Order: sequence, then structure tokens, then C-alpha cells
Amino acid sequence: MIVYEKQSTGFIMYGFSMIICMKDTHYKTRRRFITGVGATGAVALAGCTDSNDSGSSGATAGSGSESMADEIVFYNSGSLEFDPGTEANIERFEEETGISVEVNEVPWSNLKTSLTTIWRNEDNKVDAFNGPTWWLADFVSSGWLEPLGLGDDHMSKFPDSLTNLVQFDGQTYMAPEFGKWGSYLYDQQYLEQQGFESPPDTWDEVLEQGEQLAGDGKAGFAFTWSDKSVFTFKQFLYQAGGQLFNDSNEPTFVEEGVEVLEFFDQLRERNIIPDGMSSLGEGGIGDNFVAGQYATVESWTPLGSRAISEWEDGRLGSARPPKGPESRATFQDTNGISVSAFSERKDAAKEFARFMTTRSSSKNNMLVEGNPSVVPDVYEDDEIQAEYPSELLDDMRFNLENAQGENYMAQPQVDDYLNEQITQALLGNKEPRAALEDAYANIERLYQDIGLI
Repeated sequence: MIVYEKQSTGFIMYGFSMIICMKDTHYKTRRRFITGVGATGAVALAGCTDSNDSGSSGATAGSGSESMADEIVFYNSGSLEFDPGTEANIERFEEETGISVEVNEVPWSNLKTSLTTIWRNEDNKVDAFNGPTWWLADFVSSGWLEPLGLGDDHMSKFPDSLTNLVQFDGQTYMAPEFGKWGSYLYDQQYLEQQGFESPPDTWDEVLEQGEQLAGDGKAGFAFTWSDKSVFTFKQFLYQAGGQLFNDSNEPTFVEEGVEVLEFFDQLRERNIIPDGMSSLGEGGIGDNFVAGQYATVESWTPLGSRAISEWEDGRLGSARPPKGPESRATFQDTNGISVSAFSERKDAAKEFARFMTTRSSSKNNMLVEGNPSVVPDVYEDDEIQAEYPSELLDDMRFNLENAQGENYMAQPQVDDYLNEQITQALLGNKEPRAALEDAYANIERLYQDIGLI
């Protein structure tokens, strides 16, 4: 358990793109599963499903054999105004290499569509971009990303679980830049008033304590993933010991998924979660937590730092997520940098990807913006130790080094099928098993149609 007090710097920004699992799991990254998917099918998987546009396999991408260019075009996920760590490292890159970076600030909600449109037309207008690891499988299978050529001297500083997420067939397609993971936050003062010295530590305790913590307009528990039902489902699925797919690309989430949805049903039936959460569609979770309406919450960037700035010292507490039947897990999203296969300035773009993901850049990002480092060694750095509470650093490093992820093809379509059925179950329109079996059948048919199983 950690209770935060205000610091001189505005830190505590959480974040990442994997699953933190507190035990030795059986999850494996299927790094060869892109083999055998036809070009047309692969392009369709990447997020654009217009049947009238067959796209391209990327066979005519630039060779990348040019001498080092003096400028590149970088598509950033959102405005640099809200991404000061990346902005600071771009300035360092320009100063140290002499290569200028033209930044195209693309809203997060539009970035994947923008990139897909560009690459389906084999356009060279973008050289590099940053985005989440879960886009990789579809982008790589479509032939749209260039292997970065980063050796063990660069990649060995990251945990193996993270390296596995960004490599296919032994080649690295994304350099991990920074982490954005969730955390379990609670109102320390309120819990003490209710007679609890610490927050719930297991699913059972969430149910038991949650009933006492709820009342008088306050919810006992909420999740800030509430408008992302699949993310929430996956987090709790891993806590239950499950996973979406096995190593043969076969869906395998029904049994443990039933446990998850039954847990959600108990939260709702006992009035532990807020009204409206039955569909995971209620917004403003962070606002309501800071306003004192929730006792405990699964947080998301930047709720921790915001609560620290608005609450009195000692009120905000943080702990590892309550343990499910098999593990403690939180859904993570690692942002990384990839290079377009159609770039005509690949050498400069690859150098950019390398520079932005060195230990020095990872440390600088954490100091400037508070984004958790994806390099474990950074947490031992004297400057980092001086800026952050040691307990927080210990948790961040533990989460990073014990993280596991699952990268799967046709992510938009798979998530749509899951969302449709999960929502029906949470609204009480379907029994959990029936809903998940329907999702299973739809996803299995999708993977059969595109030749993955």
C-alpha cells in the first residue's frame, strides 16, 4: 500500500500497453502468426474494412538505402502541448543529430485511420509515428512497417515480455517509448473513517468491503476504463487466469470470461459500482473520484497526479490491483515508435526511433512528463529517485518487469465482437455464458475466414 503526499513536481502519470500479471503466466506472444495471411486479408485487418478497396501488401515500399536525410516527418499521437516528454526528446534529437523533425499532431481518435489511408495508397508522406503496441499485428501483416534493425545492445534493456510484443519473426517493428499503465487508487481518509486500514486486496474483499464503502451517494468501486468495455474485460480476464487466444490463434476466453462477468454482476447487484456502470458506458469517472464520489477506483492517466494536486496531503492512497482468482493485473498500453515501409528517409527515421527510446530519452520523458519508464534501470537513477517516492518507483518497476501482453490480429473486429456481447451481458439482456459463446463463435468464424485458424 502506498499513500501519496504532494511533491514539488507534478508527477504520477500512469500508463502502458500490456497486462501486468503478478505470477508466472502462460501467455505467449505469437510472433509468427502473421505468416500465411493473404495481402488483401491482411490489409482489411488493419482497421479499414471497405471491400471495394483491396489495399496493398507494401511490396513497393521504398528501399531505405538513401544516405541519411536531414529531415523526417513524424506523426505524433495528439498535440505536443499535452506530450511534453516527447517534445523535449525531439528537441534533443534535433540538437544532437542535426536532423529536423516535422511533427504532424494527429488526434488519437484519427491516427490509425490516417495512417491506414496513407499506407493503403503507398504514400511516403509519413516517415515515423508513435502509437500503441496493439496496432502492430495488423500493420506488420499488411507490410506497412519497416524492421528497425535494433540489436540486442538496444533491445536488451527492455523486459523480455515487452520485447516480445514488438517483435515478429525475430525482427523489431516498434521501439518502446514510454508506459501508460493504470493503478488502483483510493480515498485513504474515507476508508479510515469506515474502519478500514487498507483497501480491498482481492475480488472477494472488493465485494465484501464495497458494500460498506458504498452509500450516501458514494460508490465503493469504479473503473476508469468504463467507456472501453473490452479493455476492462481483458484486465479482469487476466486476473481470472484467462486470455483471449491460445498460441494457435484459437479464442479461449469463455470459461474465465464467465467469472469476470459474474463478478461484474455482483458489483452491480450489490450497488458497489455507480449507476450507469452496468454497460461500462458512464463517463467522468476521474471527475467523480476527485469530487469524492468513489471510495476506490481503477485509475488511468493522469488521475493520480490530479488527485494529488487537488486533495490535501495524505488523502490519496494507491495499491496494487485487487487479486482475482489467479493474478493481479492491470491493462497496459506501451507507446512506441515505428517506421513506415513507404518512407524514402528510412535511415533517418530509424535513427529517430532508436534515439527516442534510449535509456537517456526514457529517463528524460519520465522527468519532464512523469510517464513511467519502460527501462527498468531508470528507476534506480539518482535523479529519478530524488523526484519520486521510493515506494512508487518500486511498484512501477515491479509492474513493468512482471508485465505480459497479448498481441492479436484483426484487433478492431475482434474488439467489436467482444464489446457487442459483453454489453448485452452487462445490461442483463443475455446470460454471461451465452454472450461469450456468441462472441467466441463470431471471432472464430472471422479467424477462419482470414485463414488464421
